[in-house]
Amino acid sequence: MQQPERSSINVETARKRLGLIRDIADRGASSWDANAVGYALQELSQVLLERTGTEDRIFEPIPADEIANLAELYVELVWVDRFTREQRGTDVIEIRQRGEVV
Repeated sequence: MQQPERSSINVETARKRLGLIRDIADRGASSWDANAVGYALQELSQVLLERTGTEDRIFEPIPADEIANLAELYVELVWVDRFTREQRGTDVIEIRQRGEVV
């Protein structure tokens, strides 16, 4: 079991990484340039894939209008979005039950 201090540091580090993902995704989502949109999506996908240990280059930066299977990606992301929203709701309930301020 991790020490509480180490666990706290890991959680904060993970939150910072998610913040970077959010910032990169926001820049891609805000762009009208198909190359910038494609680059953000493909590079984020590649970096996350590499976290599994693979070194294969599967996601190449290409314009968004050339990316295949975006409908399938959307379905998967909607699932993740719903799950994380539900999880957040559970977290808020638990915090309130402990009497902490949300």
